[in-house]
Formats: sequence, C-alpha cells, structure tokens
Amino acid sequence: MKYIFSLFFLTAVLFASAQDTIVKKNGDVIIAKITEVGTNEVKFKIYEQQDGPVITLDRSEIKTAKVGGQTVINVKDGQPEGKEDVIVKKSGDMLKVKVIDIGTEEIKFKLYNNPDGPTISMLRTDIKSMKVDGQTVIDVKTGLTEDVIVKKDGGVIKAKISELGASEVKYKLYGSPDGPVMSIKKKEVESIKIDGQIAYEYKEDPLTISNNAILDRTSTIKFHFFSPLNQHMAFGYEWMNKPSFNWDVAIGIIGPSVSSSNNKKPKGVFLRGGPKFLLGNSSDIEVEGGRLAHPLKGKYIKVEMILNAFSTTNYLDTTSYIFPNPTPGGKLKYEKSYQSLTLDLQYGRQYIFGNAMTFAWYVGVGYSFESKSSTLPSKYNNMYYDFDLRRYSHTFLGENFPLAFTSGITIGYILPAPKWMVSKASANYNKPPSRKSMSN
Repeated sequence: MKYIFSLFFLTAVLFASAQDTIVKKNGDVIIAKITEVGTNEVKFKIYEQQDGPVITLDRSEIKTAKVGGQTVINVKDGQPEGKEDVIVKKSGDMLKVKVIDIGTEEIKFKLYNNPDGPTISMLRTDIKSMKVDGQTVIDVKTGLTEDVIVKKDGGVIKAKISELGASEVKYKLYGSPDGPVMSIKKKEVESIKIDGQIAYEYKEDPLTISNNAILDRTSTIKFHFFSPLNQHMAFGYEWMNKPSFNWDVAIGIIGPSVSSSNNKKPKGVFLRGGPKFLLGNSSDIEVEGGRLAHPLKGKYIKVEMILNAFSTTNYLDTTSYIFPNPTPGGKLKYEKSYQSLTLDLQYGRQYIFGNAMTFAWYVGVGYSFESKSSTLPSKYNNMYYDFDLRRYSHTFLGENFPLAFTSGITIGYILPAPKWMVSKASANYNKPPSRKSMSN
C-alpha cells in the first residue's frame, strides 16, 4: 500500500509539472502545453488535446502564464509580489534574501525581512544554489551556467539563449530546457551575457537623434545660395503638411547683388511655391523595427508656380553706324518691364545634417507666359533686339519657344512647424508615418 501511494504521488507531481497554466485577464484559466512565448502572442495546445490544433492568444489578454512551474508572464495590478530570493550556501545554510546584483565573482543582496538593512556581499564560490524570482540562476550541482538578459526597463531574465539575431533574441528559461522558445526584441535589451561574457551591450550613438526630436522639427527656413550672383536675394520656407507631402514657398527681391552690371539695374519681386511630394529614400526614424524617412529629407518632385514682375534700366549706344540720328552723348536710356506666370515641374533632393541644417539641389522645366513692355522709341525696334534669357526666378527662351528652366541650391535651418500649418493627418506620423523609406 505504501508503494502504491508513493507511485500515485509521484505520478501526480509529474502530471502537474507537465501542465502549463494560462490565466486570462477575464478570469478564465486554461490548462495547456505552451509551445511558444513570443513578444506579442503565446501559442499553445489544450493539455488534454495534444494532437489538437495550435492556439494563438494575444499577450495583452493574458494576466499570468506558467511554464514548467515557472511564471513567464505576470501582469501585476500595481501591488508588489514580495517574493523572496533564496541562497543556499555550500555549508548548507539557507538565506531568504532580495538579490540586488549578480556579479561574476560576488552576489550582493539584502535580507528579505530587513529591506532597509545593509547590503551584504557573498562570493559566488560560497554558493551552492540561488533562485531569483523563482528561477535558478546558480546551481553548482548541475553545473549549469545561465545567460543573463538585462532589459532597458530594468528587468532581468535568466535564460539559455539559442539565437542572438540582428533584431530579435530567442531563448529558453534557464532551468527549463524542455520549455517553449521565447523571443524578445533587441531594441528592448540593455545587455546580454552568454556564459559570463558580454555578448551584446546597447550603446547610444552620439550622432543619432531620437524620433521625437525629429518629429518635433518639421519645417525649415532656406536661402537660395547663389541668388546674389544673379542680382537678387531669395528666401524660402518649407513645412510638412502631412507625411510625404510638404509645402515649399519662396520670395525673391530682384536688385540686390554682389556683382555689378553696367547695362541693367533690375528692380522687382517674384513669388514661387507649390506642393512637394517626397519619394522616401532615407531612414532616420525607427518604429517597431522599421525605418522611416525624415519629413524633410530625400528625393522629391515639386509642382511650382512662379509669379514674376520686374523692370530693367537699359542704355542703347546710338553712335553705331546703323542709327542715322544719334542721340546727345551717344546713349539712349530706356526701361523694360516684365510680368510672367510660370508653371514648373522640379526634381531635387534635400539632405539633413544633425537635424539642424538642410542642403538641397533642384532642377526643373516648365512653361512661362510673359508680358513685357519697353519705353524704347519704336523707330529703334527694327534696328535693335535686346535678347536676354534671365528672369531671375527662371530662364526663359522667349515667346516663340516659351520653355522655362529652373535650378538652384538652397541651405536652411530646421525649425518646429507652427501647429496651425500642419494638417491633422500628420498626427499619424507618430503612429508611425506611412512613407516607408528605401535604401540610399
């Protein structure tokens, strides 16, 4: 009878240890055989239906899950569990403690019943076994060595790592070699130790910028770098209206220059602007492991309209033999006025430096519709033709072939975009943006 009872007890223990338990947040309890614990979901079979289908349950629905008697998921309700850690010394003494630090040579802890007491250190060579949060992390008897995963939120996982990938770490709980394979995203990990050696350690790149720092700076004020060489000064402003769609406008004051012209003194103004469609090709923002483009960066196509109005002061040399009646002094002063509407299709690329500066180049082609007048006496019109392609905002080939060409280089300073300028749709950029990036 004694042996039958022992056999029954042993069978019951083995049966219980073979069962995994899932407790859902709604109170349901599932007796299962868990096959995989992922970062977003848990896969299992009903314990009494081992040949049945694999069932998937979202981790957000789970309150607790136990695998082989170890708690692998425990969503707390804000109350501390107060579970003690256990150290068994080689001398046989057992200590109930709260472990603070697990080093390669010593363990630091406080006595469980004296949390405000001093921190105590103990050499690892004095320890026979140690359990932290129910997991065996030191077991001299079995000779097992644990791998340690330290999460960025301060959590510590004692494990046996099976795969250390570029974006994900796969492991089994230490002391549960027959348990399910679990995974954690690498971006959640602070450091990883394998066989006592640091195999991975997160180090922040001093040149990288946080997502929020990028998303908070989505506009730039720009200067057209070579405009002073072409007798005008041009300034622009660009802001993100919604992901992959920006507005880009500029104003040019015709006249100021770092060069001089003996024949013409232009005066006027032009306005230009239009929608800018980015062709995402750069990656600065990381969301759920994906790379997304900075809202001001990359290749783009822009549809632009230019309104231009200016006048020039000109001098005609009448001492030439083709003018029968030269004017006093040999020079005739006259003015020419230009007004134009230009529709332009541009292609360009903008670069970002330190999330503070922009550098861009562009080229474009379109059609221009121009009206011009002159104070030059009509008797000279048939003898003199003033051919000039410059319109300061663009190059114009003339009324007979009304093509317009644009090009330029801009430098800018990045600023936060005013909220009233940003479309409500751009709020989705934080969830993340829809514009996927491509490699450079």
